[in-house]
Parts: sequence; C-alpha cells; structure tokens
Amino acid sequence: MQPRSHHARSHSIAERAGVCALEDYTCLTGESFAMRSLRAQLRRVSPHFRIALITGEEGTCKETVALALHRLNAESDATFVAYSATALIDQLHRIFSQSRPEPGRPFGLPEDSEEPSSTADLNQLSESLGLAGPRSTLFIADIDALSRSEQIHLRQYLYRIVASRGTMERPRLVFATGRDLRGLSGAGHFDRNLYRLISAVEILLPPLRSRPEDIPLITCSLLSRSAHSGISAPAFDGLALSRLQCHDWPGNVRELERVVELARQHNAQGIAAADGVIEANHLPPLGEFAPPSQQPWMETRIERLDDIIHNHVLDVLLRCSGNKVRAAERLGISRSTLYRMLEAGASSASQTPNGLASSKFDRTA
Repeated sequence: MQPRSHHARSHSIAERAGVCALEDYTCLTGESFAMRSLRAQLRRVSPHFRIALITGEEGTCKETVALALHRLNAESDATFVAYSATALIDQLHRIFSQSRPEPGRPFGLPEDSEEPSSTADLNQLSESLGLAGPRSTLFIADIDALSRSEQIHLRQYLYRIVASRGTMERPRLVFATGRDLRGLSGAGHFDRNLYRLISAVEILLPPLRSRPEDIPLITCSLLSRSAHSGISAPAFDGLALSRLQCHDWPGNVRELERVVELARQHNAQGIAAADGVIEANHLPPLGEFAPPSQQPWMETRIERLDDIIHNHVLDVLLRCSGNKVRAAERLGISRSTLYRMLEAGASSASQTPNGLASSKFDRTA
C-alpha cells in the first residue's frame, strides 16, 4: 500500500477551521450531542496531542476525521501521510533494517523489551515516511488487523521512533481501529503495552444509527456539494427523510453518501417529482450498499443501557483520577447523583464477574 499524503492549508486558514470548519466535513456534520461533543474534543486536543487512537465502525470516516484533526493545528507545509498498519511495519523494517542483527526480530530486541537498542536520525526517518514540515501527522489504519507478533513488532518500532534524534519535530501519530481495543487488550487478544502506548488520547466516532437527528443536516450538506453552480440544491421531502432516519445504517456515513447520490441522480431524471424535490420513491433499496453483516464492535462489549451508563461514569471517573467532584462536573451532574449512579451500577454488577468494577473508587474523594 502506498502512503497517501495531504498538505495542510495555511496556518491562518487552519485556525479558522478550528472555530467553525469542522462542520464542513460530512462525517462531522450534525447538531446531536454526540457530534457537538466530538467536535469539541477535536478542537480541545488538536494543539497538544502527540499520539491518538480513533475508534469507529466501518464507514464512520476515520481517516477523514484524522485529517480534520491534523488541519486544526498544522503549519502550512505540514503533511498528512496515511499507511495501513501492515504497510507501515514493512516500511519501518526497511528503514531500520541495518540495525536488525537477528532475523525475525526487529532491532535484536527480546519480545518483551520496551527499550530500543539504539536511536535513528529523525530527519531521515520522516523523509522515508513521506513526512515534511513541523506538526506533520502519520495516520495508521487498521491497527486491529495486526497479528499478535506484528503488534509486538509495531510496538518496538514505535519505541524506536520515540527515541529517535534529529532537528525535526517528531510526527504526530493517529491510529485507527474498528474494534474495541480496550476490551481486546483486557481479554489478552491485543498487546496491552501497545494499547497503552497508542491510546494517550482516545476519540470515539458514534455510529450513524445513534444520531438519526443528524441525517437531515448531512443530506443537506451532501446535496449542496453536488449542486452545480447557479442551480439551487435539491432536497428530500418529509417521507424520504423519515425512511432515511428509520434505517439502521450499518455502513454509516459512507453508506448514506452512496444512497444520497443515487437518489439525486434518480430525481435528476424528473420521475414523478417537482423540481428540486427528492421523494421516497427515488430512494434506492436501503441496505444495498451496507458492508458485510457484522455485529457492531460496541454491541459485542455491552448490551444493557444501564451498563453503558455505568461504564461511561467509571471511565470519566478514571480519567479524573478518582476525583468525584471533578467527575461530577464533567458529567454535568451533582455529586450526590454520581454516588447514586455508582451505587446502582455496583448493585446491578454484583451478579456478574465485573461486580467489583467500581470498588476502587468507593473511598476516593
């Protein structure tokens, strides 16, 4: 796989994008709580992050979100380069091949080693990866597709990159996955040290089925971009929008883009519709462009609404280092409500193997 490179806009435009232009990306369009929270998180972390992990189902546009994150805080000549995880391992192997004394083991490191045997020149490394300019970004897709041995090799390569010397600034690293790596690492199916290394900042992309209220805005954005200059954009009528909002969208935004484009082409033929109106009978069969059937990654982890709420509360509390006052503020609830939610979650979880999940916070101030 060849890397894909995108040059960022000028710094002044990138600053304006940080204020409003995230909404211009189709996958970030919408006024649901989930999308407003996601855009706020991207703006908050963009000036500071060095490593981030984006998690989302197929079709949630993980690479586009990574590019938006890059453009929020990049210099005019900074590049955005995308690799698959396996292609990146191959490329790093070629770069560091001269310092690999043992066949089958990068850098001659034992499999559980976390320290590189030597450092490399960061300038040469960046050039070999196609990176240029300060605050450049390296996007690594499909991190969950690596075998266990490849995960260990990648972790060793990443430690080597962190230890590299040179006049250039180290590139920012954005990883993407379609699966719950936290759950996989906890179950021993993904390298825990690699997960800890790449998850300094975690960005979760909500599936489209969880925010149907955003579909009218997304379709409006898609139709506006496809309209020719000087011609007003078409629009879906109420029944068509209702059908779109009732679909579960296993292919997420990418599936919706395809449906909107076909409906627009059908309407352009002038079949039983007023000018500029796309009716329900113009829609192609919904589900035709969905990816192969698979259980959504989050649904394999939790099913009950109470579990979702309880796990979210615990996650926020963990990120606040157990400080319940700060966690309550971030959740927008009172401290007494937080205590009740923790007690309720602990009671319902006591029947399961995870029943002690909240016990470590019980006496935390």
